[in-house]
Amino acid sequence: MTDREEVLRKARELGESLKNSDEYRELVEAQKQLDEDEATQKMLQEYDAKRNELQVKQMTGQSIDEDLKDLTDLEGRIMNSESMQRYTKAEEKFRNLVDEANQEIVKAMEDETEE
Repeated sequence: MTDREEVLRKARELGESLKNSDEYRELVEAQKQLDEDEATQKMLQEYDAKRNELQVKQMTGQSIDEDLKDLTDLEGRIMNSESMQRYTKAEEKFRNLVDEANQEIVKAMEDETEE
């Protein structure tokens, strides 16, 4: 097995380990609950539509102050929904795990170059 093949094999193993982590399972479950939350999904669709409208108004030179306030209010309601809060927390936990794994990789490479 070449060095390259070994690195790729270990990367696949890391991917499998991440997929089997509690953090990933929690993220998948939170995503499922967010997808099934009809009220939050409706607000997300409304947010996208309002954001697109705001961009068009901005490009045509129309005033967007009131639209921006509405968009910000809607964003706050979305972020306050239970399913979105759970998803956001799960995503952050998983991202932290991936960041820690990356730090360990970098640390191992730095340790190797110091020898």
